Amino acid sequence: MTTDPKPASGSAGQRVLMVGGAMRSGTTVIHRALCTAANSNPYISESWFLHDIMNLYKWNLSRYEVRSADQFGSVNNFNELIRFNVQQYLTIVSARYQDPEVLILKHPELTRHFPELAAMFPAMLFLAIVRDPRDVIASIREAADKHVRDGIVSPVSRLGSIEDLCGHYLSYYDRLLRLAARLGKRLRFVRYEDVMREPHKTIAAIGAFAGADYDPEAAKSFSEEHAASSNFNKELRLKDPLSGAFWSDLYTKDLSPERIGRFGERLGADEVAQIQSLLANIGARFNYW
Repeated sequence: MTTDPKPASGSAGQRVLMVGGAMRSGTTVIHRALCTAANSNPYISESWFLHDIMNLYKWNLSRYEVRSADQFGSVNNFNELIRFNVQQYLTIVSARYQDPEVLILKHPELTRHFPELAAMFPAMLFLAIVRDPRDVIASIREAADKHVRDGIVSPVSRLGSIEDLCGHYLSYYDRLLRLAARLGKRLRFVRYEDVMREPHKTIAAIGAFAGADYDPEAAKSFSEEHAASSNFNKELRLKDPLSGAFWSDLYTKDLSPERIGRFGERLGADEVAQIQSLLANIGARFNYW
């Protein structure tokens, strides 16, 4: 006799959906829309704790024999410690929002950790958002230019060349695409463009995948009632030059296709051609060119 794996959750039967994707691929806007579900938590800020602990986990594994073997013995013991801390995080966050049927969390940088989280939590669900690399790279460059202007050294301010930017974009998806079979039906890729052009259809499909209950018009529309975070306070965000560089006015607008295909405003023809060459597999895989 077999039983279903114990879910990662704060309450019995709860589903946990992790949302990721490259930075500037629309993860915030789409997370905001997904958190309008009648049976989910409201929109909350990015899951920095998970980001930090999963980075710590991978870094320690890379030097396990030197740093940790004498303390934990088997790597499985260390894995269980990390799993326990992630589970506690999920429990605490879930309880804060009355243990919704679907807990929806997001951080772009967690996309690189989806395979590890999937191994730790056999019932966790994953949504990877993909956006046209040309638009993503144009948007990253815009944020990087603001950091350089303000004298801020950041991961994006160091991305100088198109080759660097393409490598950064690919770093979110390359390993996940190679390991997608391990996650099976628990992983969905969704294109930003499809959400913006056909929000009712696309969000309904995500709802069916995650067990989230959506009012199509509410999911499409921006409302401060759907957020429990100050992330959508433009004045507050712009006071912090590091975070403010990533602000988008789309955060507080209804879903729309207005930002699709705007890369030509910031990228030259030679740069576009270079992106299309370096990321040809992504372009073909997701039908961008």
